[in-house]
Amino acid sequence: MPKTLAQMKKRLEDAMTEATEAEAIIPLIKQAIARFGLEPDDLFDGRSSETTTALYRDAHGNTWGGRGRRPTWLNEALASGKTLEDFQFGAPWGSKPK
Repeated sequence: MPKTLAQMKKRLEDAMTEATEAEAIIPLIKQAIARFGLEPDDLFDGRSSETTTALYRDAHGNTWGGRGRRPTWLNEALASGKTLEDFQFGAPWGSKPK
């Protein structure tokens, strides 16, 4: 953690330089991907990012995959007396009135 103004300025300058370098390299990476027909598995050792399937949803179309922090809309509904089962896919919305 920087402790002085000079250290903070240096850290900011370094971060800005890195950002500028990243902006310059991204088009080159995109060109290489297109030219060689690369896929995520080619670039990331077979570990492509996983898409999370939504497990819970409300009547307003909000969804949550069940991983990570619960979204505000779900916390508010749980605080008002609903249960997670009320929001599982396949359960009719409002099927368990509270």
